[in-house]
Amino acid sequence: MNYKDRFSVISLIVFLTLLTAVSGWAQKLYVKPSSEITMRRGQGTDFKIIAVLKDGTPVEMLAEADDWAQVRLESGREGWVLRRYLSDAPPLGQQVEQLQREKEVLTETTQSLKSRVDQLTAEKDEVERRLSDEKAEVERELNQCVVERTTVNEDFLNLQEDTADVIQTKTDLDSARTRVEDLERQVGKLQKENDRLGKTEMLKWFLAGGGVLFLGWIIGMVSRKSRKKRSSLL
Repeated sequence: MNYKDRFSVISLIVFLTLLTAVSGWAQKLYVKPSSEITMRRGQGTDFKIIAVLKDGTPVEMLAEADDWAQVRLESGREGWVLRRYLSDAPPLGQQVEQLQREKEVLTETTQSLKSRVDQLTAEKDEVERRLSDEKAEVERELNQCVVERTTVNEDFLNLQEDTADVIQTKTDLDSARTRVEDLERQVGKLQKENDRLGKTEMLKWFLAGGGVLFLGWIIGMVSRKSRKKRSSLL
């Protein structure tokens, strides 16, 4: 609360206090200063005097007729007095006393308001400090969240790259496995072919060896027959 707001609050309190005081004064009349009047039983100078009222005496007006006013004293006694000696303004001494009392009330009220303003100012400062701290904490957490989000995004991108590598590796592995299986089938065929060719070669060598032996046997038989024929000729 700034100085202008404080002044407005204090001015409003003073106005309300004075307004209440004025309302209270309007309900009473007072004997004018420097006057000393008589209060009679009836409306007129021929009625008996029942009291002498000094200046500043407060009265309550009950009725008014011509130049006279029926009034009641604070003691409860009633009578008639001349209206021209009455005034709605309190005596100067009472006004001073009333103003002094009002001043004391306003001083106390002002002090109370000042204390309240100081308290509210301190509370406002505390709230502002706490809000500032909370704002700083929120900004720190926000920055941390931004950093974490960036890190998560980078991890996600890396994971996507790793996943792509894994998928490519799996594809290459499946291709290599298929190639190995093809090569194994080809090796199996080659081994079978090799085995078949090996057996054929052995058979050729066997047949070739058998043929050589058979040819040698025939040659031997022919040679023996030739020698027998020569022996018989001799």
